[in-house]
Amino acid sequence: MRKLALSVFMGLLALHDLADSPAKQMKIEQVMTPKEMQDTGIGTLTASQRQALNDWLNRYTLKLLLAASQQERTIPQNQPAVRSSCSPAIESTISGEIEGWDGDTIFKLDNGQIWQQAEYDYTYFYAYRPDVTIYQTSAGCRMKVEDETETVLVKRIK
Repeated sequence: MRKLALSVFMGLLALHDLADSPAKQMKIEQVMTPKEMQDTGIGTLTASQRQALNDWLNRYTLKLLLAASQQERTIPQNQPAVRSSCSPAIESTISGEIEGWDGDTIFKLDNGQIWQQAEYDYTYFYAYRPDVTIYQTSAGCRMKVEDETETVLVKRIK
C-alpha cells in the first residue's frame, strides 16, 4: 500500500510539474528521431504548426499520466495473478482458409474460439485449415500459423 501511495504521489507531482513549467514541457524533437521527423513530414511544419503539435503532445502526455495514476489506484493489492486467455498455450485449427492478415483480421478456430488481430501487420500467404498455436508473450497473446515464420499479436473476442 505504501508503494502504491508513493507511485501515485510521484505521478501527480510529474503532472503538476509538466503542466506548470513551460521549460519542462515536451517537444516533438524529444520523442522522435530525425529520420521519423523526416518520414512524417514534421520538419516541414511552420513554427505555429509545430507549437500546436507540441501543445497537443503535452496535453496527451498529461492525459496518459493521469489515466495511469488513476488505474494504479484501482489495482487491488495482493490479488492473485490472473491467467491470460492464452496461458497455457492454445493449439487448434483455423476453420477454413486463411489468406494471411492485414490489420484487423478475424480468426475462427475449430475449438469455437474467435480471435482478432491486435496490432497492425500485413502478411500474405494461403493455407487451408492450418494448425495454429496461440501463446503468451510479454506483449500479449501471439498466434503462430503452421508452416509460417511470421507471427501476429491477437486478442480473444469469443
